[in-house]
Amino acid sequence: MDAAANILPRIRMDDAENSDEIIAAIGKYKQSHSPEETEAAVEGWYERYDADLAAAIRQNQTVNTLREENLSNGYEICREGGDYQSCESRRRAEYIGQRHDQFTIRNNMAMEVRIQHVFMKVRNGILHYNLRYEWFKIRTTNGIDTY
Repeated sequence: MDAAANILPRIRMDDAENSDEIIAAIGKYKQSHSPEETEAAVEGWYERYDADLAAAIRQNQTVNTLREENLSNGYEICREGGDYQSCESRRRAEYIGQRHDQFTIRNNMAMEVRIQHVFMKVRNGILHYNLRYEWFKIRTTNGIDTY
């Protein structure tokens, strides 16, 4: 699958999206390859980015869950302990951690949106070449649903 994934252009993450280029490459590939080879190339490309999408969704869910637990536990410990200086140090550390978490979540969300957008355009674009794959599902950011 890795070799098949490298046949098609990579999704551009930092610049203007390149779904039209990817769709055209799939069409060109289809002209000189069997339906099975074409499907393998598209599936390999899809799986590469679906794995990235799944990882970003999972990481955001984990970061959000841990952040909520840390805040809740930290306030409870400070309330029970009564050590103002320790609580203030913890509050500052939580603030720094929260800023880092926001940066991570923002980057992951940008990746999620880009991949989902390109997937939608590619899935619809390859219909022009009579290519329809049941496995070409797009994950939603809740990590449960696909469409």
